[in-house]
Amino acid sequence: MGLLNKTETVASVPKLSQVLFVRKESSFNSLAALPSNVEAIEAALMFSAGLNPFVALVGPSGWGKTHLLHAVAHRLAHDLYVLPEPISVCDYLSNPSRGESAGPLLLDDVQEAMGKGGRMKMALRLNLERRVKCGKPTLLAFTSPKASRALRAYLPSARDWTIATMGAAEPAERVLLLHQMSAAEGLALSPRLSKVIADHMLGNGRTLAGALKRLRLSGTNWLDSNATLRAFGLLDPFFADNGSWDLKHKVLKVAEQHKAQFSKVSASDLALYTMLHEAGLSEVDVAHAKGIEPAEAYLRASRFKSQLADSEPTRAYVRQFIDLVVDELARD
Repeated sequence: MGLLNKTETVASVPKLSQVLFVRKESSFNSLAALPSNVEAIEAALMFSAGLNPFVALVGPSGWGKTHLLHAVAHRLAHDLYVLPEPISVCDYLSNPSRGESAGPLLLDDVQEAMGKGGRMKMALRLNLERRVKCGKPTLLAFTSPKASRALRAYLPSARDWTIATMGAAEPAERVLLLHQMSAAEGLALSPRLSKVIADHMLGNGRTLAGALKRLRLSGTNWLDSNATLRAFGLLDPFFADNGSWDLKHKVLKVAEQHKAQFSKVSASDLALYTMLHEAGLSEVDVAHAKGIEPAEAYLRASRFKSQLADSEPTRAYVRQFIDLVVDELARD
């Protein structure tokens, strides 16, 4: 599977459907297939081939359902010269004729109609019944943790439908996904950086996309230890939902545990310098973590920095310390 070196610039964080593809067109050939989504991909392929006319995709938000709808649209346009446009359920119900051609209907965010109840829920059910009776291919995408009994009961002629789940990516899958997404952004990530992001950054695919775009604003090469630590500093806010993540605490802990290794300098000042000047963390946050005033944190870090120009041993200490910190983060 070839990988993009770059993608079109966008003004805001896209859906996962906009970043999972490694080429500009949203095709199945460029789709990142993972164990958590392979069932849904197979169902979408069967739908595209005309072998399964009624398919419902079910999964949590941000893990690629819209992506699959566009992949199906691309395949139908290429193979059958049919040009269906994936549309939201609200747009469809506000103008049903828009999706009532003889061709396939690709409907996103169907859970919104079910959740509102009443007229919208009934209107969609009646439209689906008509499509099933007429044999019009219909592909639905529901945001839901799993295919509930209520969802199955809602589908007309339920036995005619294939319900395929699309789960959230596990940490090992997130590493694969990060490789795909970073290549599309033109980024080179170190294995340790990818592992930490995959293991400790909560959220969904859009969270990962936002993190990579944040890195892209500051550079493309994040391979060595210094760049990896800098990346952790830039992405620190993206780890905020993970209560076990604390970059400042980790740096201070490594300094304390290995202070004998850095006996010719102050390990505490080395940690302050690393947090402020290498990781790029804020003075206020670093000072709070150390239990000192921001002005003191700044002065001690600056004093340590002034030693670097004329002291190769001190520069070597910094390199060794950063390696230890990055290794410790990747080990957790």
